[in-house]
Amino acid sequence: MKETSLIFAFFFCLTNIFSQTNQDFKILNGGIVNDSIDLIGIHIINKSTGSKTITNLEGEFEIGIQKNDTIIISSVQIIPRVLIVDDLIYKQEFLKVYVDEFINELENVVVKPHNLSGNFLKDMKNSDVKVPINFDDVGIPGFKGKREEKIVSEKSLILSTLLLPLTGGLDIEAVYKHLSGYYTSLRNTRKWNKQSVSAVSIIEFYGVNFFTNSYDLKQDDVYEFVLGGIENSSIQSDFNSSDHILVIEAFNKYFESLNE
Repeated sequence: MKETSLIFAFFFCLTNIFSQTNQDFKILNGGIVNDSIDLIGIHIINKSTGSKTITNLEGEFEIGIQKNDTIIISSVQIIPRVLIVDDLIYKQEFLKVYVDEFINELENVVVKPHNLSGNFLKDMKNSDVKVPINFDDVGIPGFKGKREEKIVSEKSLILSTLLLPLTGGLDIEAVYKHLSGYYTSLRNTRKWNKQSVSAVSIIEFYGVNFFTNSYDLKQDDVYEFVLGGIENSSIQSDFNSSDHILVIEAFNKYFESLNE
């Protein structure tokens, strides 16, 4: 009976500390303000937790914070700003951060001729540099990345088998890859890769310290914990939809399930 009471008291204290930690955590929504620079791609870093993000095209951002966190705003085009999350910042629904443009002036610039005539078209013709034309040059869309191997579906194989007298050919390689389990393994690998990328993005967004403090984890265990939460809930889709309330709730439930 005494041991049961001690175990109950331990979990009560752990739950109480855990709930208090999560109550202090919130998503700070904000925007960078400056009329002279491009606002996209400015770094927003929570130095206290290690979380980081960048601004969108409009200069807006969202990042996880707790009171007294140190937020660093930096970019090559602005003078860095450091914010301490006090009560005023913490209570803001939308925080506007005014920044100053960083102007780097060069003292002396020397331009050497390098056998240039000054005639732009003539110098281009004599440069012996040949630039291949791609779809960007003619204004049409195109794919620039490395294409993934196409997985031929079972329905397509069945259909091609039924139409074999008409088509005169069967994709033997695709049939073998289905029978050998290669396509199944490839699907699982791609699913795992997407989950792995999502896990890294989530850790970067909320910060390692958030997980170690909220869920009593060691730093080396954070990745496995986040990946486990993704595999057992809708955290991945909720995070991609920026529904952070559902993300935190799902992590809380996953944490509770591990301690049942």
